[in-house]
Amino acid sequence: MNENEIIQKLQKGDLNALKNVWDEHSKHMLNLAFRIVLDRDQAEDILMDVFVSIPDAIQKFRGESSLSTWLYMLTKNACLMKLRRDKVHLKIENDRHAEIEERVIGQSDKTEALLDKEALSYGLAILPPDQRSLLWLKDAEGLDIKTLSEIYNAPEGTLKARLSRARAQVRQVLEKETTYA
Repeated sequence: MNENEIIQKLQKGDLNALKNVWDEHSKHMLNLAFRIVLDRDQAEDILMDVFVSIPDAIQKFRGESSLSTWLYMLTKNACLMKLRRDKVHLKIENDRHAEIEERVIGQSDKTEALLDKEALSYGLAILPPDQRSLLWLKDAEGLDIKTLSEIYNAPEGTLKARLSRARAQVRQVLEKETTYA
């Protein structure tokens, strides 16, 4: 089935089309949700909420973007609404982070690689959810700026500037981590 057929079938309420969307897109949507809310259970709940909303929301789909772009936009918006609704503020686990640093000092390169991975996660975690999701979609999912512009409903230049700022913030955290280790 091509994308237009899937959209038409979704608009008619075809559950097999919804299953096709699940099979093809749910992993990417879950990754995005997790990168925004930083909690696997919440990300899974959001994914379920998005899929429950697809049969109604697809009726308003205008076809101005690809189905995957539209699904990313639904997921991103659902995550941001949940964060606003729950008034969730990111809390960095300083104790856990300090424990990892202590384990690493004076140990092998394998452990230093673990710190680098943890430092990167820490760097991403300090970003606001919108910046974190933008950075994830661009660098991990490989979406181009034009597609991101559709998802975020923002000019390409604005998104390039946001990406640059987000990368600079993460880089700053990573540089601090390497000086402490």
